[in-house]
Amino acid sequence: MYVNCRNQKTMITMQQTCLLISICVLISFGPVTGFSQQRFDGYFNNLIIPSQGSAGKPLKQNITTDYSDYTYKVSGRGRPSARLISEQLFKKLRNETFTPNSRNLTALFAFFSQLVAMELIDTDDTTCPVELLSIPVPKCDPEFDTACTGTQHLPYERISYDKRTGQSPNVPRKQVNKATSYIDGSFVYGNNLIRALYLQGNRSPKLASGDAWSKYPQKNEEGLAFVANPDPVEHAYHDQYKYWKLGDKHVQENPALLSLGVLFFRWHNYLVDKLDSKKHHGFDETFSLARQWVIASLQSVIMYEWLPELLGESLPKYTGYKSDIYPDVTSIFDAAAMRYILTLIPAGIYQRNSRCEYAIQGKYEGVRLCNSYWRSQDILMEREDEVEETLMGLATQVAEAEDVKMVEDIQSKYYGPLHFSRHDLISQTIMRGRDYGLPDYNTVRVQIGLERITSWDDINPWLNQTNPNLLQTLRYLYGTLDNIDVFVGGMFETTPEGPGELFRTVIVDQFTRIRDGDRFWFENTENRQFTDEEIRQIRTLKLSDIIVNASKVDASDIQENVFTFTAEGSGKCSEAKYLPEQVLEPCTPHQGYDYFAGSEASYIIIWVSFGLIPFLCFFVVFLLSKCKQWRYNRTVQLLQKNLKETLGNQAGFETFYDDIGKIKGPQTQFKGTEWLWDEETRLVIIRIHHECVLDIVNLKGKPLRTVNMKDMKHVQCTLSSNKKRNVVLIRVSKEYDVVIELSNESQRRIFVETLQHTLANAGASIDYQEAKLKNIYKKAFTQKKRNQLLEKFFKTVFSEAFQMDYDPTLDQDEIEMRQARDILETELTKEEFASALAVKPNTDFVENMFALMDTDHNGYISFREFLNAIVMLSKGSGQNKLQTLFRMFDHDGNGTLDRDELLKLFSSLLEMANSSLTRKETEDLVDSMCKQHGLTSHDAINFDDFCTILSPHMDKIWNAGLEWKGCRNYIPTSGDDRKRRLLGKIKRKSCAEARKRTGQSSDVTRFLKSDSQASISSIDSSSMDTNLGTNVGTKRTGFIAIRETYTPLKAKMRRLKHFVENNRQHIFYLVLFFGICLGLFAERFYYYTVEREHSGLRAIMSYGISTTRGAAAAMSFCFSLLLLTMVRNTITFLRGTFLNLYVPFDSVVSFHKVVAWAALFFTALHVVGYGFNFYQLATQPTKYFCIFDTVVFRADILPTFNFWFFGNVTGFTGLLLVIVICIIYVFATQTARRLVFNAFWLSHKLIAILYVLTILHGASMIVQKPMFYLYFVGPAIIFTIDKVISLSRKRMEIAIVRAENLASDITFIEFKRPPRFEYKSGQWVRIACSSQGQNEYHPFTLTSAPHEDTLSLHIRAVGPWTHAFRSLFDQDCLKESPYPKLFLDGPYGAGQQDWYTYDVSVLVGAGIGVTPYASILKDFVHMATIKSTYKIRCQKLYFIWVTGSQRHFEWLLDILQEVEAIDQKGIVSTDIFITQFFQNFDLRTAMLYICEEHFQKVSGGRSVFTNLKASTHFGRPHLGSMFKTVHRAHPMVRKVGVFSCGPPGVTKSVERACVESSRTTKALFEHHFENF
Repeated sequence: MYVNCRNQKTMITMQQTCLLISICVLISFGPVTGFSQQRFDGYFNNLIIPSQGSAGKPLKQNITTDYSDYTYKVSGRGRPSARLISEQLFKKLRNETFTPNSRNLTALFAFFSQLVAMELIDTDDTTCPVELLSIPVPKCDPEFDTACTGTQHLPYERISYDKRTGQSPNVPRKQVNKATSYIDGSFVYGNNLIRALYLQGNRSPKLASGDAWSKYPQKNEEGLAFVANPDPVEHAYHDQYKYWKLGDKHVQENPALLSLGVLFFRWHNYLVDKLDSKKHHGFDETFSLARQWVIASLQSVIMYEWLPELLGESLPKYTGYKSDIYPDVTSIFDAAAMRYILTLIPAGIYQRNSRCEYAIQGKYEGVRLCNSYWRSQDILMEREDEVEETLMGLATQVAEAEDVKMVEDIQSKYYGPLHFSRHDLISQTIMRGRDYGLPDYNTVRVQIGLERITSWDDINPWLNQTNPNLLQTLRYLYGTLDNIDVFVGGMFETTPEGPGELFRTVIVDQFTRIRDGDRFWFENTENRQFTDEEIRQIRTLKLSDIIVNASKVDASDIQENVFTFTAEGSGKCSEAKYLPEQVLEPCTPHQGYDYFAGSEASYIIIWVSFGLIPFLCFFVVFLLSKCKQWRYNRTVQLLQKNLKETLGNQAGFETFYDDIGKIKGPQTQFKGTEWLWDEETRLVIIRIHHECVLDIVNLKGKPLRTVNMKDMKHVQCTLSSNKKRNVVLIRVSKEYDVVIELSNESQRRIFVETLQHTLANAGASIDYQEAKLKNIYKKAFTQKKRNQLLEKFFKTVFSEAFQMDYDPTLDQDEIEMRQARDILETELTKEEFASALAVKPNTDFVENMFALMDTDHNGYISFREFLNAIVMLSKGSGQNKLQTLFRMFDHDGNGTLDRDELLKLFSSLLEMANSSLTRKETEDLVDSMCKQHGLTSHDAINFDDFCTILSPHMDKIWNAGLEWKGCRNYIPTSGDDRKRRLLGKIKRKSCAEARKRTGQSSDVTRFLKSDSQASISSIDSSSMDTNLGTNVGTKRTGFIAIRETYTPLKAKMRRLKHFVENNRQHIFYLVLFFGICLGLFAERFYYYTVEREHSGLRAIMSYGISTTRGAAAAMSFCFSLLLLTMVRNTITFLRGTFLNLYVPFDSVVSFHKVVAWAALFFTALHVVGYGFNFYQLATQPTKYFCIFDTVVFRADILPTFNFWFFGNVTGFTGLLLVIVICIIYVFATQTARRLVFNAFWLSHKLIAILYVLTILHGASMIVQKPMFYLYFVGPAIIFTIDKVISLSRKRMEIAIVRAENLASDITFIEFKRPPRFEYKSGQWVRIACSSQGQNEYHPFTLTSAPHEDTLSLHIRAVGPWTHAFRSLFDQDCLKESPYPKLFLDGPYGAGQQDWYTYDVSVLVGAGIGVTPYASILKDFVHMATIKSTYKIRCQKLYFIWVTGSQRHFEWLLDILQEVEAIDQKGIVSTDIFITQFFQNFDLRTAMLYICEEHFQKVSGGRSVFTNLKASTHFGRPHLGSMFKTVHRAHPMVRKVGVFSCGPPGVTKSVERACVESSRTTKALFEHHFENF
């Protein structure tokens, strides 16, 4: 496993860990009195305070700290830069490079001092998170500011501290010492049992070796932790798995230190051999005994050989163990006194053999220290006995002089991190003192019992005599004696005889306490570790004895006291060697490091790929839709091919008959493909009549186009000259061209010859020319181009007729005269004229109107003819319009209409309205109208009689024009004099007739008809509040007069007030939802910005971590809440509870979308935030990642950007989540649902994978503990229960009782009602069909009522599934086969089911959206019939049906007839609006209303169009006026329920009407809607 890099630990197997922990427990927690063996971690050395002196304890603060805030902030604020002090005071000048030690202390003494420091001190770990301080670099610093910018800084990372300290001035920060405070062999064995056991050989008391001769330790295959610092020469980390396994993790720092480590490794194994030779012990016992001797050896050498040489004096005599003395290392010892040894460290290392021959490194002498950092093992392995050569060389090499000057390798070329390869150890040491909160030099002296220095000269009188300038520099830098850093002051006390008074006192105190406070000290006879003889032997042991016994070095090769060099006792080498910097290899320069290097490409590629994922998903949608279209086209092509093969490809001669059986004449037909536009083609049959007529029909014989070439003298044909040579283009003047592709060239030749022969018989000629197929398609004047021209044609005509501001040439960027000429020369065909009127071209109305407009009788309507007709119909008087209508059907032009012509006039109007009246009923209608006006005896009527018949309806005729598809109807102004004169003549009679009609209409339409049926959209409030007989001429100023005058601000406030009243529940829950989202976001943002700032996350990732954590919380809430919006059964149940009064369950689908969009927003914010976070992480050193407790790195491994994405579970699952979310959202768009619904349904099932990945995403706990489950568990349980309920129903097979394919692509199915299936009218179900796939469910509204024994659905075929479902019940396909089985899921609640909770309910259905109201109407009437309406609140129901044609939904007419038959009390009011062919009020509508009114008189109130008593209107309803009328009919009702179902446009118009009506009436119109 991997453990935290901050502790510099490493990888071991789980089994080994368990074994080692078990051993630790056995050793650690035995009886206290049984501790006869010293622990590795220092615990229980002191039996009174077991943790005293143990590893991981804080440094002892024996002096008062001086933190600037008394708690943790560094001391020495206002002191000079540590780097400036180092440069000015500690740097060796060029004339000071030859400074050998005056006491002849050897280099071995200097580096053994490092060993002593590592034995007692391990404070290299930094804080976590890393607290980075900047050391200002002086301008033009020769090492770190060569460019003289003056802005450079050296980094200093504060030392790790006890987290229980530094919280208040009472407990200031205390730094942690990871080493024990005892001389217990930590340098050899490490300071924990696990490391020691890994150092021990397998089933051997020796330390594991990597060779047969036990010369070198075993390689670090287990991955024990070592300090990881980069090699400053290669500027890279070395592989720690190739390091030797040794106890101290710093041992690889330099070759001298590593040689000492190998020496004591061998010394342990040497002692094992000695112990085994005396008496055989067990493995562990022998290992422990050898360890005791190694520890005792170190204690003796350090305390009685090394320390006297350092101080020049010995410690007081040992008087025994004292348990009341604490041995803990003090902060002043670590940060200052022990750093004295830095002055002894040489710039290089000599290596020699036993013949005193010194090794040469290339052209340089010795090994340069600055270039050997962390390359020690490679250097020592260059020769076989290089460890011995190093030890012998160090023994004869003189150390540096004891002064304040340091070698370059320490002062400016010390090692650093990758991003700062060279550092200044002196600056770091000064900063360490400030980091520890040490007070100034004088204060320390006073607190440890020394006298205060009062004069600069008194610091060091010897220095004042030899180098007074240095003291002056010190004085210049600090200014006062009470501001000097303790390390600097202590070093300035140094003399050639050793450390000064301050450091000497601290060192003596520290080592005395270490010796006297160690229960396992080798001289302590009470612990009975050694006998007196053994103590004497150990007491006399020297380091030279260890070197001689544990290596190949002979006693004559080195002096007895290897810490000093004298000519008399030097052995073979009588001359001491000093290694100045001039003869050494230069240090490599300082380098920086870009941690992001190598990640640039992957960073760009990954984030660009992220941005492309949605587009890729859209591309997949596009491909799937194209594949679907391709499969469909292929199926159609196969069908067409089969049909072609059935019909044959050869030209045929046939005789055709008209509708009454009369022979139309011989015709020749060809099968081919008509090219329409680009890739748009269709299979057609071309028939050439002998009368020079070209008919184009589809394969079923339905006419598509007729081209009359009778009057053409010349016909131009263009034939394709390439490809299959089977295409022919026929140029048709005044129309668009015909482009036909025949099966082959032979067929084309026959077609052209036949056409030429037919034209020749009519006296016409045909001109041929050939062109390439591409040019034919390019030059063809297609129907699309013709329609574009016609659009400009109509715009131009209406701009002329209505004085509209339109210039057709402005439709394009360039003005062309040819365009205007083309418009003026355009002539309409009868088909184009009928299309403009939105009616069929073969109706009598079109025939007669076209003939009337075609004044030159050329078969076309010219621009001028069309303009004259439009001006007359739009601006002419009512008499002029009636004159036009009269002339249309006065075929013989005698000025009268006989009975047949009058009958034909009304029949043509009814024919356009798709009326189902028989001829007999039409005759009765006409007779009724004539009889009413005393014209029964007339065989023919003149124009005056015609006006007499229509005089009661002149208010409608006046505003009537012709409604053109896509054009605005023209309405004259109310001040027109002609209109007032005409209305004055007919007002009295018209009003009387209006009052009669009022009594025959429904409650809603009484007012509408009486006021004006001419234009429902033109009704205003003024007409509502006046006499019901007021005609349409009422001025609109009355509406303005009764309105309260508002300022714009008041008007807006009132609209806002009514909006809030209408949507208060929706607003409340939206505010609540977004409030929770923003609250969660803000709480996490604040937590990571303020409360968890100490974690270091924000220090690395800035506010990106706060943003991403906040977004993650809100995102978790949103994605969990999505589940609650999909629990259909639960929502359906809750609709029947009191919660339905407070929760808008009918808007759950819209709320689902809102939540989904909110989740997407926070997801995008989370992803983008981590884009910045990952960049920040990829630019940081490895040690900074200690803030992540669960993601652990080896210190020599640099995690790149790729690691954060692919190298951990969180990153990889995040990547997968982005992909899954993109797929879900892209396939959920309206376009995707329309094109590939099945893909949308399947992609939505990925939500389960999304939740699994989200759980895994947070399981790594990199930043925080998983929190997603807090939001997810509750909704997941509810959703699961709800899904189980649905699944329990899905498997139930339902038998179909009856099925029928109705007109308008409607399929009716009636099936058995499952047991205990309870539902309410207006609810819906999901069904699957066994033959269509049992798992593919589709939603449909029930059209049966709850009291019925069976369930029924009316399904409109609009997609692949519904079309395939419809084909199952085709009688030709079904034959004798049984109906397929259904699978039912539901019922589910809908907003429509709440209709009964209001006193008055208004139902508005459009298109197939009327299906829920079929069930509601039947249910309501049933309850009224059985007198159960007391069970519901609703007492009046208004049903408004908006349909293109009543023939679209004939099945609903049957239901409405059933409702009318039962509803004797008139509690259901029905209004039908037919919108397909009349958009607003026009001449045709006026005549149809007249027919409707008279037919109701004849038929007892039934409609001529629907055969219902319900009122039928043409055009769209003016819902606002209707709602206001409802309020007047029920003035005491304060809340009206309005329910709408249909396309979004319809529901939006209903919503606007509800808002307007709520604003202008005292009632509140609450809108519930569903779209399809």
